[in-house]
Amino acid sequence: MKLIFQVNDYLLAWNLLYGASISQRVHTFKQKLWTTYKKKYSLSSKDKDEMLCDIKNYLPNDDTLYNLVFETELFEIIKRDAEKHRLLLMKIWDKYKKEVVKNIDDILRFPLLKEYHVIVFHPKMDSYLTTNQCKTNFGWGFKKDLDDKIMTITNLMYTIVKMDMVEFERENKEYKEIIQAILELAIHNELYTRLSNQSNYLDGDPALTFLKRQIYPYWLMYLGCDREDMTHYMMRDKVVFDIDDYIIEKGLKKVNLYDFIKFCIKNQKYIIRIHNLEII
Repeated sequence: MKLIFQVNDYLLAWNLLYGASISQRVHTFKQKLWTTYKKKYSLSSKDKDEMLCDIKNYLPNDDTLYNLVFETELFEIIKRDAEKHRLLLMKIWDKYKKEVVKNIDDILRFPLLKEYHVIVFHPKMDSYLTTNQCKTNFGWGFKKDLDDKIMTITNLMYTIVKMDMVEFERENKEYKEIIQAILELAIHNELYTRLSNQSNYLDGDPALTFLKRQIYPYWLMYLGCDREDMTHYMMRDKVVFDIDDYIIEKGLKKVNLYDFIKFCIKNQKYIIRIHNLEII
């Protein structure tokens, strides 16, 4: 798997126009454009999906607003800082990519695409952009990207896996909480734990905590844990359950993440009825 980090003028300008303002200067500039070009401003808001789907060749039908952005000193500053952020993200990826690819393959057990394009924003934009129409390109830039480099890699991989699974999530939208809980277990918890050598199983969306705790014993079975291994993992992750309450589903260690999700959906009444898990 290859991540290509690049800066694209049009997507950067689009995010400046339609994302959250990163400064009062940006806000004032946007307000001025909105007041002068209301119709064009509304029409150009729809450009994002087409832009992401053909990031290399995209040209807008009406480039009035984009050209006005490109002509400003403000855009030059934002682009320069986005380029700096791109280089920093590249260094982070280069450092961890071999370990990420090895572990993500082991956790997912289904192939991701060979190449993804990460369109880098100014970090103060604090945003990512995706489209359901394209699985290979997404916009990215956050202030916290350099605070925890492993978490940054983890978040990038979470975005990639979410894009890959978009049709599956759409087809199973009534089970979105189960899917979200398992994706969090897989990427934000297990992948981060492997990369950092420090358990991250207590972190994540608080709304998913209960569901994740219920799925956790089966998640260990998916990872290939035998009964004698489970105590080690419980202590590692600070999640406790009574092993004797569970039948070891040996077949789970042979399936991929899609099939594990289907297993949890099919057996959700049995899985979620157990209430003796606790955090220590």
